[in-house]
Amino acid sequence: MKLLVVEDDPLIGPAVKAVLENAGYTVVGPLRDATKAARVGARECPDLALVDVNLAGGENGLVLARRLWEENGIPSLLMTGFDHHAAEAREFAMGLLRKPVMPDALVQAVGAAGEILGGLRPSSTPAALEIFHGSVATTASLSAAALPKARTA
Repeated sequence: MKLLVVEDDPLIGPAVKAVLENAGYTVVGPLRDATKAARVGARECPDLALVDVNLAGGENGLVLARRLWEENGIPSLLMTGFDHHAAEAREFAMGLLRKPVMPDALVQAVGAAGEILGGLRPSSTPAALEIFHGSVATTASLSAAALPKARTA
């Protein structure tokens, strides 16, 4: 599974990448800028984006996650260390992962998202992960009617 990591913290982004690559995932990023992340997402067509809600400058993570979903059919797991319920994100994101997150919980959260994207119920989810049941992303994935990913040369 190919993942796009969008995290502006210079310590957290590389740590997330290392943990996920050690677990066998292909990781694009970490990218710190929402505009660049949208361009890279369209080009790389990842299976899932992990997007920090509070990106510095420009677009925030919610705007980016919506853009990735609506323009390219790329589902997102939002990440935040702040008190955020992300109710408005249920339209376009799969869920919310609370930071700080332990490496095993991060891998488990991505695994659960992968199972959902494969049309399965997750075998387990970490306590730090809130799946948005009924969101566009999870409903489309579970019904096998997900938006086709845009493929660009």
